[in-house]
Amino acid sequence: MAKNIKDIANQYAKAIFELAGEQDNVDEVLTDLRTIKTVLDENQNFITIASSADVAIASRDDLLKTLTCNSTDSVKNLVKLLQVNNRLNILSIVVDEFVSQYNEVNGIVDVQATTAVALDDGRLDKLASVFASKTGAKQVNIENVVDESILGGVILQSQSTLIDGSLQTKIAKMKAQLLG
Repeated sequence: MAKNIKDIANQYAKAIFELAGEQDNVDEVLTDLRTIKTVLDENQNFITIASSADVAIASRDDLLKTLTCNSTDSVKNLVKLLQVNNRLNILSIVVDEFVSQYNEVNGIVDVQATTAVALDDGRLDKLASVFASKTGAKQVNIENVVDESILGGVILQSQSTLIDGSLQTKIAKMKAQLLG
């Protein structure tokens, strides 16, 4: 049975995460992978060029060596393995899956705070504290998204938790109660 790309990326991420744990360099690998992800995000055609049959093999190898020149050996080997297996196209997804595993192990939660108006850092910090106390997260990385349609209040959403305190939802609940 064929696996989907996310499952395949997750297997690579899990393998490098376990290896980094054994080598006691998880934070260093995380930094290396985030650096690679930044390069890939800023250079949208990098993977296409690095895996193109129209580009000489030596040139493709040089590109990948440049990408990983200051990385740990395990990150260099991951990129080489992805290249050999013709899976460079999932490198960004592997990085995302690694970060997800790192965050899960370390109690770090990414939260989106949707509000009708932009919030200052002080209010975002308070919302992060509330979310952490309700969910037991050790660290909350919060991002503010403005959506005027919620009218007021806040919606806090992570990958696994939703706390909806929006005025729009409260009005909808009251309307449903009134209509029976």
